[in-house]
Amino acid sequence: MHARSLFQAALACLLVASPAGPAATGTAPTYDVLLRGGLIVDGTGAPPFRADIAVAGDRIVLVGQAPPDAVARLERNVTGLIVTPGFIDLHSHADEDVEFPDYRATPAMVRQGVTLAVFGVDGESEPLAAREFRRRLGKDGIGVNHMTYAGHNGIRHAVMGDAPRPATQQELDQMRERVRVGMSDGAIGLSTGLMYLPGRHATTDEVVALAKVAADYGGRYDTHDRDPAHDMLGSLAEGLAIGRSAGLEAHIAHLKAVGRRNFGQVPGILDLFAVAQKSGPVSADIYPYDGAAARIAMEILVPPAGSAAAATAALLENPRLDEHERRELLRSLESQWREVLASPGLRAAAQKATEHPAADVYSWVTAVGYESFRVVSSARPGLVGQMLVDIAAERGVTPFDALAELVQVEGARAKLTLGAVDEAEMRQLLRQPWMMVASDGRERGVEGGRGHPRFRGSFARVLARYVRDERVLTLPEAVHKMSGQSAAYLNLVDRGVIRPGAMADLAVFDLAAVHDRSTWDQPELYAEGFQHVLVNGTPALLDGTLTGALAGRFVPYAGSTRETPR
Repeated sequence: MHARSLFQAALACLLVASPAGPAATGTAPTYDVLLRGGLIVDGTGAPPFRADIAVAGDRIVLVGQAPPDAVARLERNVTGLIVTPGFIDLHSHADEDVEFPDYRATPAMVRQGVTLAVFGVDGESEPLAAREFRRRLGKDGIGVNHMTYAGHNGIRHAVMGDAPRPATQQELDQMRERVRVGMSDGAIGLSTGLMYLPGRHATTDEVVALAKVAADYGGRYDTHDRDPAHDMLGSLAEGLAIGRSAGLEAHIAHLKAVGRRNFGQVPGILDLFAVAQKSGPVSADIYPYDGAAARIAMEILVPPAGSAAAATAALLENPRLDEHERRELLRSLESQWREVLASPGLRAAAQKATEHPAADVYSWVTAVGYESFRVVSSARPGLVGQMLVDIAAERGVTPFDALAELVQVEGARAKLTLGAVDEAEMRQLLRQPWMMVASDGRERGVEGGRGHPRFRGSFARVLARYVRDERVLTLPEAVHKMSGQSAAYLNLVDRGVIRPGAMADLAVFDLAAVHDRSTWDQPELYAEGFQHVLVNGTPALLDGTLTGALAGRFVPYAGSTRETPR
């Protein structure tokens, strides 16, 4: 570590141990951090104003004009820069990354002003496992604050395995008890991933029964809807109805009109939300891209059972792989897929496995349909931006054959989004007053073009593209969606806003310089333009450089004060 980084790390440690309020030195107040002259966008949606911000310990103690003779352990003149509350990522998969030392300081989030992430989304977090996860993070440290849901998929798997059937009454009672454990431990509410296994086997009544337990604690219901590609409006209606039936606020994760069959369906989405709001608040989050999750083409095909390709594909699912191991496995998978596709018998078996998978096998083709796929990265530039079904029609082949040709010719180079989105419709949703912002991403494993640009770019992209360049949102609107509005949904009274007494989660950036560098081809590139980020009063980013501070905390959900439907 070079000298500057050592100084910054030492400074971060000093600030953690600093007193909880300004101390008197003669008549001059002393603070831990003093930011002078910034343009404050306070997270409430109010117009910007110029002020100084002083921090003592982990709290903001002054928003106004600091005395000229005030002193601070860390002082910066931020004239010409924007100061906002730290942003809140309402849907993050970074809990899969932060146990790895290289990502414990959450560089992707810190570099774009995120100071709190919500984990356990898509139903992934089983409460007893989440308790152990928090214990490890408490010991090892994490760069940002975090909250969690109690995850339906994790709970169902713990009780029932992957059984493709409804729960028995005894199993339902066991699942209810695990939701109670999660809520007692400070979970936000219940999250579901009804598109994924084993959650897709659950009935609506099962989810309502579990959501009612979360409602007893004033919790929320967050859902990845069941079938967004083939039955988007019906799936959204189910999610909203679960919240209404259980008596708690329903929140739709990463809302979008995904796939060609759903282009033009945004008015129907808006109608559903307008009706639901008559019974109480409903909300959603979005990431600002025109495509959903992305996969290398050969990861979309399902290999024949028992083949070498199937064994290698299973190894690639191991979350503990390092990048060298992953690259080696991908090279092996390329050659194995070429062998499969060159054999008529194995090719037919792969097509059957892809289009008609076994009950315990997940296939993106059956989940979202061929017409959802759009090429986002290819060695042949003319293919980029084309829908897979259009490529197939132009060549007079089936969509499976078009996908197989991408694998045969390009191997790991060809990548597709699993859900094409219309850019204009994404913007229309982004503007809705009940819409907030999330990344739906993870940091680890994006090297080599495998990931989605959303995790390292979403919040910077909102500011750069949709505020500064295209004026889809005003700066106060965007900041509110990424901070104060999200904090209100999470019932956080002392985060997401800039005011005396609030937690000192702060982001300082140059709006003219903010840039989301992450792309489909290079999702590993970090955002630029942020100068300083404080997490609980400790610098996580200082003068544009990561400090490595691990000042994040688990933030337990405190119950709801918002009106909920009955």
